[in-house]
Amino acid sequence: MRNSILLTLAALCVLACTRPALAIPLFAQRYHLQCGACHSVLPELNAFGVAFRAHGYQLSAPKHGTSGVAIRYQMEYEKDPTGGNRRFTPGGILLSNADIGKVSAFVHYNLGAGGGPSGLYLGYLATYNEHVKTLYRLGLFELPLQQSPGQRLDDLAPYGYYAAHVEQNDLPLSSPRWGMQMERTVGSTIFDATVSVGEFKGAAYGGKPVDTGETTHPDQPEIGLFAHTPLTKNVDVGAAGLIGARKNEPDFGATYVDGYRREGLFAHSRINRLDLQAEQWWGRDTNADGFGSIVGSSGGYFRLKYYVTDHAYLAARYDAQAVPFIQRDLVYYAAFHVTPHARLLIQNVQPIGGGISHLGGALTLAVPWPKGL
Repeated sequence: MRNSILLTLAALCVLACTRPALAIPLFAQRYHLQCGACHSVLPELNAFGVAFRAHGYQLSAPKHGTSGVAIRYQMEYEKDPTGGNRRFTPGGILLSNADIGKVSAFVHYNLGAGGGPSGLYLGYLATYNEHVKTLYRLGLFELPLQQSPGQRLDDLAPYGYYAAHVEQNDLPLSSPRWGMQMERTVGSTIFDATVSVGEFKGAAYGGKPVDTGETTHPDQPEIGLFAHTPLTKNVDVGAAGLIGARKNEPDFGATYVDGYRREGLFAHSRINRLDLQAEQWWGRDTNADGFGSIVGSSGGYFRLKYYVTDHAYLAARYDAQAVPFIQRDLVYYAAFHVTPHARLLIQNVQPIGGGISHLGGALTLAVPWPKGL
């Protein structure tokens, strides 16, 4: 009951305290834009921001000098932290970008959180070929999932199957990959192909590493194919598939290889201020435990989101995964700008079928910001 009251108060704050989006200035300074041109509720991207990113962070407009480096600082709060964790957890990331001709270099470096080490989370070169409508990325990049799992988060809880580990296979969909991505637009359909030979282990804002008692790495390159297309004016649909193999080296026991695949379907609809999105994944591991066991897995989510203004939203999401044990959660959250460069997020995660709910939130700040804005 108390959590429901707090969430209601958060909703009232959304109605009363919304501000325009200004966010981090790297691209706003470069092209003399308001940051709200790309962001809705920072760090979430709007349609123009998504298109800008898909064109290698470049526009056919005059460029100007920028600060070059920006910091996004986030203070997370957990009302009832689990054992060993703190109630308040600070974290931050350093963002930088530079253009070298038609090539854009992008860096997302986490500064560590909760005693965890800092490290490169995303770092890639990108270029867009207008003639063939194709984007190329080389380096450490996120998979082209429907919801950014680490860079443009709209809440603090992992989406559905995104963070799932299957037995000893510790490579989730949310981990950025080392490799190459190619994204091509054919008519109104967007196709992505990825080839990766390694991955980042950890969280976007840093965090304590977990000792699993084994070392894992790719046994062969992971291949991914993704596609999405508009079905109607307000509805998009898509599909995705990944195939690869992991080599697991336990501290005790023989080294073994786990071949795996992942397939997913998604649908998205936006009607005025109402946003609906759903996604479902299925997985199959041929040797997930080192004893030849074939393990199936699945999971997904359904999200209902309402934009009170362009810079504030209320949302509810149903998350589920079976890997192989079933876990289901309801996530309620609200986010809004308390200043043009700060977002306040409040959320409550309620396990379905019993369990303790988790009320928390985060204040996200972007510094510095464009002068006079």
